[in-house]
Amino acid sequence: MLRHVKADGPNHRHMLRLARLVPSFSKAEGASPIIVEAAVLLHDATKEDGSGTPYERFCTHHQQGAVLAKSDLPSLGYSAEDSARVAEAIEQHMGPCGEKRFMTSFCKREYPSPTTPEARVLFDLDMLDLMTVDGVVKVVTLRQRNAEFAKEPVKDSALTGADSAWKSVTDARQVLVTKTGQACGDAVQAHTKAFLDGVDFAVATTVESFEVSAKTYLSTHPLPACVTP
Repeated sequence: MLRHVKADGPNHRHMLRLARLVPSFSKAEGASPIIVEAAVLLHDATKEDGSGTPYERFCTHHQQGAVLAKSDLPSLGYSAEDSARVAEAIEQHMGPCGEKRFMTSFCKREYPSPTTPEARVLFDLDMLDLMTVDGVVKVVTLRQRNAEFAKEPVKDSALTGADSAWKSVTDARQVLVTKTGQACGDAVQAHTKAFLDGVDFAVATTVESFEVSAKTYLSTHPLPACVTP
């Protein structure tokens, strides 16, 4: 993974957070933890060093990541069959989207649905991380610092804009596919809503000040147990 993403960068931290949840979710959903763990640790790797522009990498990293898994995992001792299972999960981790998720309109393409237990667990773990307070901070940071988005107030990026972080939370909750993920999603959504309801956006006007609000909230309101290893 660290050959492809910046150490301690947002994608690195995101994939490590998901990896810590693999054992419990895999057991609950009858998925192979070995396959899910590898998929989790590679699913966003090509966002940083894949082919094309940042926009192209964002919209196609599921396909590029699948190719990466098939090419790299055999050298780490994975069989061709297991490498293909990991690749399949990665390729399916961005769908189903329909009109419920921002990526569909932003990328102007459709994504395959997760069909295997491993793909379904990866998909839900990815969506749940997007729903957390950390996920909200990640989306706000992306919208505030990426030139592809129009400049907007932090409050719009976080809460009130047409494609806000909060919309990502509610959209993600609608597309969770496992029973384990759906039950966890209810708890995570309520936790994140309480955070956003308490943010003073007259003070949190920059990414840095918004991050301080998030850290302060999490110091007294830990994440729900289902997303805490």
